[in-house]
Amino acid sequence: MEIAMESIKPIIEKIEENLLERIGQQIGYLIHLNSNVKNLKDQFQKLGDKRHGMQLEIDEAERNGEVMTPEVERWVQKVENISKGLQGFLEEDVKANTMCLDGWCPNLKWRYSLSRKAKKKTLEIDGLLKDGQFSRVCYRLPPQGIGSSGFKDFESRISIVKEVLKALRDNDINMIAICGMGGIGKTTMAKEVAKMAKDDNLFDEVAMAVVSQNQDDKKIQGQIAETLGLKLVEEYSQERARRLKMRITSSKSVLVILDDIWDAVNLDDVGIPYGGQHNRCKILLTSRSEDACNQMRSQKNFKIEVLSREEAWNLFGEMAGNCVDTPNLRPIAKDVAEECGGLPVALVTVGRALENKSEVEWSAALQQLKKSIPKNIHGLDSKVYSSIKLSYDYLKSDEAKSCFLLCCLFPEDYDIPIEYLVRYGVGQSLLEKIDNVGEARYRVHAIVEYLKRSFLLLDSEKEESVKMHDVVRDVAISIAENHGFLVQCNNEKEEWPEKETYEHSAISLVSEKLKRHPDGLVCPKLELLQLVCSRDTLQTLPANLFKGMTGLKVLSLRCMSFPSLPESIRVLQNLRALHLDFCKLTDVSAIGALRKLEILSFFCSNIKELPREMGNLGHLKVLDLSKCHALRRIPPGLLSSLSHLEELYMLGVHVHWEPMEGNKEGANASLAELVSLSNHLMALKIDIPNIEVLPKYILFKNQMIKFQIYVDERMYYHSAETNSYLFKNKLALRSEGMYYHSAERSYLFKNKLALRRCDIPKSLFAKCEILCLKEIKDLKNIAYELDKEGFQCLKVLEVIESKNVEYVIDATLHQTPCAAFPILESLDLSYLDNLKEIYHCQFPERSLTDAKLGCFSNLRSIRLSFCTQLKNVFSLSIARGLLQLQDLKIGGSLQMKEIFPKEGEDEEALDKIMFPQLTVIHLEWLKSLIGFCTGLGPVQLVQSSLNQEVGSSEIDKLTTSENAEVIDDVQQHTTSSDFLESTPLISHKLFSSTTILWPPNLEELWLNYDDSIEVLFDLEGLKVDNDRQGITILSKLKYLRVNISSKLAYTWKNVPRGIQGFQNLTSIQVSSCDHLIYLIPLSIAKLLVRLQSIDLSRCDAIKNIVQRDGEEEAANIIIFPKLSSLILTRLLNLVSFCIEAYSFEWPSIKDITLSRCYNLKTIGSETQNPRKLKKINTELDSRPHEPRIGSLGFLGQCLECVPRSKNYGPMAVSDQGTTNKSQRSYSVKKEGTLTKPKHPRASDISNPSKIWSLFPSDLIECLKNLESVDLKRCDSIEVIFQLEELNVEESHVAPVLDQLQELHLNGLSKLMHIWKKGPNRIMGFGNLRLLEVKKCNNLTNLFSPSIGKLLVMLREIKVIGCEKIEELLAIVEEEEEEEVLFYKVKSIWLEDLPNLQWFCKKENAFEWPSLKKIMVTGCPNLRTFVPTNLKTPKLEEVYEDKEFETPQWKGDLNATLEHIFKGKEKQVDHDIQQQEQTEEQVDHETQQQEKLRPMR
Repeated sequence: MEIAMESIKPIIEKIEENLLERIGQQIGYLIHLNSNVKNLKDQFQKLGDKRHGMQLEIDEAERNGEVMTPEVERWVQKVENISKGLQGFLEEDVKANTMCLDGWCPNLKWRYSLSRKAKKKTLEIDGLLKDGQFSRVCYRLPPQGIGSSGFKDFESRISIVKEVLKALRDNDINMIAICGMGGIGKTTMAKEVAKMAKDDNLFDEVAMAVVSQNQDDKKIQGQIAETLGLKLVEEYSQERARRLKMRITSSKSVLVILDDIWDAVNLDDVGIPYGGQHNRCKILLTSRSEDACNQMRSQKNFKIEVLSREEAWNLFGEMAGNCVDTPNLRPIAKDVAEECGGLPVALVTVGRALENKSEVEWSAALQQLKKSIPKNIHGLDSKVYSSIKLSYDYLKSDEAKSCFLLCCLFPEDYDIPIEYLVRYGVGQSLLEKIDNVGEARYRVHAIVEYLKRSFLLLDSEKEESVKMHDVVRDVAISIAENHGFLVQCNNEKEEWPEKETYEHSAISLVSEKLKRHPDGLVCPKLELLQLVCSRDTLQTLPANLFKGMTGLKVLSLRCMSFPSLPESIRVLQNLRALHLDFCKLTDVSAIGALRKLEILSFFCSNIKELPREMGNLGHLKVLDLSKCHALRRIPPGLLSSLSHLEELYMLGVHVHWEPMEGNKEGANASLAELVSLSNHLMALKIDIPNIEVLPKYILFKNQMIKFQIYVDERMYYHSAETNSYLFKNKLALRSEGMYYHSAERSYLFKNKLALRRCDIPKSLFAKCEILCLKEIKDLKNIAYELDKEGFQCLKVLEVIESKNVEYVIDATLHQTPCAAFPILESLDLSYLDNLKEIYHCQFPERSLTDAKLGCFSNLRSIRLSFCTQLKNVFSLSIARGLLQLQDLKIGGSLQMKEIFPKEGEDEEALDKIMFPQLTVIHLEWLKSLIGFCTGLGPVQLVQSSLNQEVGSSEIDKLTTSENAEVIDDVQQHTTSSDFLESTPLISHKLFSSTTILWPPNLEELWLNYDDSIEVLFDLEGLKVDNDRQGITILSKLKYLRVNISSKLAYTWKNVPRGIQGFQNLTSIQVSSCDHLIYLIPLSIAKLLVRLQSIDLSRCDAIKNIVQRDGEEEAANIIIFPKLSSLILTRLLNLVSFCIEAYSFEWPSIKDITLSRCYNLKTIGSETQNPRKLKKINTELDSRPHEPRIGSLGFLGQCLECVPRSKNYGPMAVSDQGTTNKSQRSYSVKKEGTLTKPKHPRASDISNPSKIWSLFPSDLIECLKNLESVDLKRCDSIEVIFQLEELNVEESHVAPVLDQLQELHLNGLSKLMHIWKKGPNRIMGFGNLRLLEVKKCNNLTNLFSPSIGKLLVMLREIKVIGCEKIEELLAIVEEEEEEEVLFYKVKSIWLEDLPNLQWFCKKENAFEWPSLKKIMVTGCPNLRTFVPTNLKTPKLEEVYEDKEFETPQWKGDLNATLEHIFKGKEKQVDHDIQQQEQTEEQVDHETQQQEKLRPMR
C-alpha cells in the first residue's frame, strides 16, 4: 500500500499544484478586476492610435490611386469589429455592473466575469497590435486595360478585324498596321483588336500609347509603362528605354499598340523590342500615313475604307435617333447621311448634332453640307474638319499641298484626270526645278501616290485619274478659301456668284446651265480660271471678259460652245496653259497672240482647222489634239514652227497628210515636219492613214522619246487610247476591227506601233515596247525579220490574221548572240493559220546557248487563239525558263496534242520544272489535246467503270455463280451505256502525278470542248510520306470548270492515301461530260474545306456525286463546311449524293437547285445510317405494289434478325427473289453471316418498299442555313422533308431549316408528301416566305396543322396544276387538331386544281389578317375556303384571271367563291385536261429522247 502511495504521490502533487494555480487564477480575477480593466483601456488606446495612423497611410495611398493590401484590409476589419464590442463593454458593463447597492455591496459573480472578459480582450488586442506590423500598407492598382472601343460590328470592319487577328497569330509576323484617313475608325478598331486578342488569350498583356504628330518618346514610354504596371522614375530617356524593354521582354507575350503614327518611331529609343529581340512581342500601328508604316517595316498593312451605304445609314440612324424614321425627315436624313460619305466620324458628329432637331434645321444643315460651309453644325469643324486638316498640315512639301488644293476645283465624286493637275501645276509654276513637261508629269504622279498613301486622295476606277472623298473635299475647299480660291459646283447656277470684289487667286465654276458671264471683271490676283458648262448651251463670252485678268496663267474652258474667243484673250500675255476641251469652236485665231503659251489642248473638240497664227507660239511644249475627229487641215509649216514642242497627241485625228515628197505650199502639213522636231520631241501619239505618208528615215534623236504610232486608214475609228499620257512605245500594224487595250486617257505611256505593213523605219522597232501586227503579208519569222536585235525593248506582242507567219522565232535563219524578246511580258497570237512553232530550232533545244534559252524568260501571259497548225506551245527546254508566266489561255488549236512536249528531256530534269507564278489556265476547243505534257508517269489503261468499282479482288470473293452474274452485269452495263470502250486504251490525262506539281499556285483551270482527255488529275505514282505529310497538291486552286469534254471519265483518279491539297477550291462547274462516272472521290471530298459551289449538268453517266475510291479508309461523315450552292441539272441517272451510309455536315449551304434529275431519290446516302432507320410497314404503305413473283420465305425471315453492317443500312429483300441480279443487296457466307454488298447497286435504292425522301432527317439537321430549294422534274422524289426520325431531345426543342425562305416544287410526279410527319415538339421553317407547288400530280395536300403552325412568316402560297389535291391544309388522323393562324400570308394563287374542295375542311385557319389578294381559276369543285366565318380584314377582291383584271367580291371569301363557281359542273374542264395530257406526252417524249441521246 505504501509502495502504491509512493508511486502516485508525484501525480497527486502535480494535480494539487495545477489545482492551486487554477484556483489562484480564478481568485486573481476577483482581486485584479481594476488592474485588468485598466490594462484593457490602455491597450485599447494603443490599438486606436495604431488604427488612426494606419488610416492616415491608407488615405494618402488612395489619393495616389492605390488600394489596401488584402492583409491590411483584414486587419482593419478585425480592429473595427473588436472596437465596436469594447466600446459597449467599457461604457456599459464595467460601469453598471462592478458594484451593487450603490457600491457598498460587491457582486463577486460580476467582478469575476468582468475581470475575466477584460483579461481575454486585452490578449486579443495584444495579438492585433503584434499583427499590425506591415511592411506595405497599400499597392498600385494593376493596369485596367485599354478601355471600351465603341466598335460597331459592321461587316466591312469585322472582316478586317479577323484578318488583323489572323496576322497576329502568324509567328512570322511581328509588326502590322491599320491605315486610313482621319476619322475612319483606326483607333476604335485597334482597341477592338486588343480586346479580342486578350479575350482569346493571344497575349498575356496589351499596352497602348498615342504617338500623335508631336512625337515625344518620354510620353510614349510613360503610357506603355502605365498600362504594364511599371513605374518609370528615371529622368533620362535611355535609362527609361532600358527598363521598359526589360519589362516587356520579361512578359511571356505582349501586344504593343502605337496609335496615331505620323512619322517613323525609333523603337530602340522608346524601348520596344522588335524583330528577333522578343518573339512574343508584337506591334500594331495605326496611322493615316502608309509611308510611315512602311518606314517602320510593317509586314502587313490593312487599309480601312469608308462604310458602305447601308452601314453608313445604320450608324447615322443610331446617332440621330428615331427622328430619321419620320416620313417627312427620312429623305432629308438620307441626303445628309450621303453627304458624310461613309466617314464614321462625320456620321457620328452630324447625326448627334441633328438629333431631335426640327425639319428646318435638318434642311439648313443639308444645304450647308452641299455647299461645303457647315459652320453651324455643332462639332463638325472641331472634330471632323480639324482632324483632316491635320493631315494636310503635315504634308512635307508645298508641292503636295498645292496639288491637294487643286483637286478641290472639281465636283464631288469626280474622277479627276491627273493630267489636269500636271498642266495646271506647270502653268502656275508650282513645281520646282522642272526641265520639261514629262518630268513634271512623273513628279505629279508621285505626289498623287503620296497623297493617296496619306489617305487624302482615293483611287479611281479610271486610269490616270484620282478621286477625293466628299468630306475631304469640303475640308480642302475651306483651306483653299484662305488661299484665295473660289469654288462653286452647282448645276443650277446660270451666272457667276455676286461678289463686291474678286480678290481670288483661283476660280472654278461648274454648272451645266452657266451661260451669263461678267463683262470687264477685275481680278488682279487671278492665276487660274476654270469654267465648265454644258456643250449644248450656247455661250456668249463678253468681249472684255478677260480684260481685268492680266495675271492669268491657266485658263480652262471645258464643255462650252462659242463661235470665237473674245478679243480680250489677247491681253493674257502671262498665260501658259490653255484648255479648250470638249468645246464647239469655230475661230480660235486669237490664240496666236499668246506668245508665252506652253500648253494648248483641244481634246475632243470639234475644231476643223488649226489657225496659221498658231505658228507664233514658239514656246509651246504640249499640243493635244486627241479625238478632234473633225480636224482636217493643219497648215503646212505649222508643226515645224513649234520649235520647242515636247509632246504631240493626235490619236483619233483624220488629217489628210501630204505625201513625203509633196510641196510645202500644199493644202496640208506633212509628217516630214516631225523630223525637225526630233531634238525636243519626247512624246508622240499619232494615227497615220497609210504607210506612204510616214517618212522612211524618221529618226528620233531624243533617245527618251515615247511614241504610239498606228498605221491604217481605218484605225482611228477604233481609237481608245487617246486619254493615256503614261504609255509604252507601241507600233501597231493593223486594220479595221482591232481595238486598243490601254485606257482612254493615259499620258504615261509606252512606245507603241500599230501597223498594217512592215516597210517602216527599223529604228522604231528597236525602241518599240508594244507591237501589234494584223494582216501582215510576206512575213514568216517575226523576231529577226523585223528587228535583227530581237526586240530587246518589246513587252507586248500581238499578231492577228497574218497567214504567212510560220514562226515567232526561227533560230535556224538568224544566229545572233542575244536572245530575242528578253523582256516580253505578253504574247497574243490569233488566227495564224500557218503558224508551225513559236520557237523553231534545228538543233536539240537542250544544246542551245544560254542566250537563246533567255527568250521569253519574262513572259507573263500567253494567249493563243485558232492557230490551227500549232501542235504545242514550247518544248520543255524553253518552258523551263517561264518562271514569270501567270496566264496561259489556248483555244481553237485543233492539232495541239500537248502544251509542253517532253522531246527527250531527262527524267531528272522534269523534277526541276516549275511555273511558280502561273495562276490561270484556260484550254478551249483543243480537240486533240491528250495532256499537259505526255510521256510522263505510268501508263494507265482505262477499264470499265463497273470493273473498277467492283474490283477483281472483290469478284474473286464471290461464289462461282455470283461471279458469273456480276460479270454478266458488267458486260450488259458496258454494252448498253456505250460510254466506255470495250477494249483498253491508254489514259489521256490532263495532269499526271508529275505535271500536277508544276503550277503550285494555279487558281483557275478551265477545260472546254475537248474530245480526248479522260482524266483531269491522275495522281498515280504520287509519293506520300508514311506520316502523310507529303507535297500539297494545287493548294491555291479556286475555280475548276469543265464543259463538253466528251471522254472525261474521272476528275480525280488514283488518289493515294494521305494526300493533301485542293483545300482552297471554291467552285466546281462541270457540264456535258457524258462519260463522267462520279464527280468527287471521297478521298478528295474530305479535302475541299472551302468549296462553296457545285454546278453539275448534262452528265448522263453520273449516278452519285461523291463515291468511295480505291483503298481509302471509310469515313463516317462528309463535311463541306463552306458549300453554299448546289445546282444539279439534267443528270438522267443520278440517284443520290453518295452510295455509302455517311452523315453530312453542310452548315453553310443556302441554295439547292435540282432540275430534270429523273432518277434522283435523295440528296443523302443511298444506304442510310442504321441509327436513323425505322422499319417500313408495307401494309400501311400507300404506294401501289408490284405483284410478288417469289419470296425468300424462311431465309428472308431469318436474315431480318441478322445484325446490319454499320455502313450498309437495313436489309432489303428483293421481291423478285434471286433472279433479279440488279437488286441483289447481300450475299451469305457459309457460316450464315451477312456480308457487305459488293455490287455498286447494292444499297437501299433497291428496296421497293422504302419511301425515299429528298432530305432525310439526319441531313435536315445539318442544313441550318438553307434559304432556297428549287426542284423541277425530279420524277422519283416521294418526300421532300423526312421529319419522322428527327433527333429531338426532351430537354430542348430543335429548330430545323429555320432559314428556309423559298420552296419551289415543279413537276414532281411521284411526290406524296412535302413534309412527312415529325415529332410533335418540332420547331422550324419559321422563315419560309414563298411556297410554290406546280404539277405535282400525286400530292393530296400541302401540309398538316403541325407544320402549318410553324409557317409564321409565310407570305405567298401558289399551287398550280396538281390534280389530286383536295385540300391544302389536311388534318392527319394521328395529330391533334390545332388552330393554325396565317398572320403574314398576303397572296394565294390557286390554278387548275380540279379536285380542290377546301383550303381546310375542318374549322381551322380562319384568321388571315394580312391577306390582300387571291387568284382562283380552274378549280371547279372549290365551294368553301374554310367551313367557318373567316377573318380577312384586308381582302376585298378575288380574281378569276391571271392578269388580275376581273375581281369579284360578295362580302366575304366563302360567299365570293360560291358565287364564282355557282352553276359550274363539278368536273375537270376538258380543255385543261386535254392540255395537261398533251404536256405530259411531250414531257414523256423529251425524257425518252434524253435517255436515248447518243454520247458525244
